Amino acid sequence: MKTPIILILCALVSSCESAAQPKGPVGALGAVVHLYKDYSWEAVLDEPLLSGTLTAEPRSTLERYFDSTLVALILKDRTCSEAAKAICNLDFLPIWDAQDPPGLTVRIVLGEDSTTVVATVRNATRVDVSQLKYRMVKTAAGWRVQDISYNSHPSLVTLLRGQP
Repeated sequence: MKTPIILILCALVSSCESAAQPKGPVGALGAVVHLYKDYSWEAVLDEPLLSGTLTAEPRSTLERYFDSTLVALILKDRTCSEAAKAICNLDFLPIWDAQDPPGLTVRIVLGEDSTTVVATVRNATRVDVSQLKYRMVKTAAGWRVQDISYNSHPSLVTLLRGQP
């Protein structure tokens, strides 16, 4: 009789402990962390080579991470590239600020306010450091990327609009 009660108590304590543990970052920071968790394979996996990239995903996937304006710009650039059979405005992976992300690492922190997230991308074999500032917007569906600013070239929105 004591054994089932002890087992039930252990199960309850265990479930309470796991429920009390934080589930990770929330808000704008959590949204960017989630993005990198979902697409870290782009920088981590050398083999097997997986096809596609974040910007090649269907509209429904893009809408999980980006606001409607940025989704439209990404899709417009993709259509342009397909029609021209060449690069239009985007010639790198925007969340890595690189054309070849394997070997990159990222550190993600909240920026100067609750709508800015800073991702510092490092190349393990060189001294390269890129600082990406995510401007986030709260939508009905949750936090979404509105733009990404880079320390070495114009922002993602500026590039996708074809502006220098």
